[in-house]
Amino acid sequence: MPSAVSVHQLYRRLETVGKGAYGSVHKGVEIATGNVVALKIINLDTEDDDVGDIQREVALLTQLRDAPNITHYYGCFLDGPRVWIVMEYAQGGSVRTLMKACKDGVVEEKYVSVIIREVLAALSYLHKSSIIHRDLKAANVLVTGAGKVMLCDFGVSALLVTASSKRNTLVGTPHWMAPEVAQGSAYDTKADIWSLGIVIYEMVKGSAPNSHMMDQAKLIQMLPRMKPPRLIEGEGSKEMREFVAHCLRESPNDRLTADELLKTKWIKNVAKVPVTILKDLILRYDTWTQGGGTRASIADSLPWEQEEQREYVGPDLALIVH
Repeated sequence: MPSAVSVHQLYRRLETVGKGAYGSVHKGVEIATGNVVALKIINLDTEDDDVGDIQREVALLTQLRDAPNITHYYGCFLDGPRVWIVMEYAQGGSVRTLMKACKDGVVEEKYVSVIIREVLAALSYLHKSSIIHRDLKAANVLVTGAGKVMLCDFGVSALLVTASSKRNTLVGTPHWMAPEVAQGSAYDTKADIWSLGIVIYEMVKGSAPNSHMMDQAKLIQMLPRMKPPRLIEGEGSKEMREFVAHCLRESPNDRLTADELLKTKWIKNVAKVPVTILKDLILRYDTWTQGGGTRASIADSLPWEQEEQREYVGPDLALIVH
């Protein structure tokens, strides 16, 4: 239950860094300690108000306090018609944002493998806790200034009551959506594994498969009938291409689990590579922004990507907070 103490006695709200479906996200400070936090302020009096959704998100976040590579949750407070969710302030860029500064808008494999290794650690924890993220994409993977990888945006995550239970609610971004989710069939943690494969494809190719298709309803209809995407020879190492194939299997049962994927050759090859290698991507992005931040080789954002940037990118370089 939200605490009875007034949130204004505990936290001070600073600048706004993002806006979402329910409300806004702000940089904030804990008055007693001076610690910087993220404050997600949700309006409960909106027309599409669904308090249940918010309460589920909060309950979910509470369970993830010790999860590796996940933005952490500190508390929840009622403030009149609003709920304040206090979270870890993760400064850095989403992988999607950092891709803009990469040559041709694609990430080199030496970085892709480390990012995926770190995302798998988060997914392994989530899936063992019977939680499906349900909206995995490069825009929801953050890299902090120290190179730490953080999985964020559990606004649409679902809590599985038991490991064997399946969901059949349509949630997620169509381009990253597993066929069984698009079909409206029951699905489980293997839906995240499909999305993980699409995230690799997105980093290596510069965009998700079918990114030219703007009609989301049409794409959802077509997804279950489409052949699973593949990376072809010349698009990264054989190990990476095989890894993607393990994720993008039509039948969820044929996809490897997060723990099995952690044991693949591609991930084992980077077992000892420190996350600090990812600081290169942040540095590259900072240099690119300082130089004007535009490059002819990078295609203009699609309308839905622009929408995403408005939601994820704050005024401070590539500040992404959830």
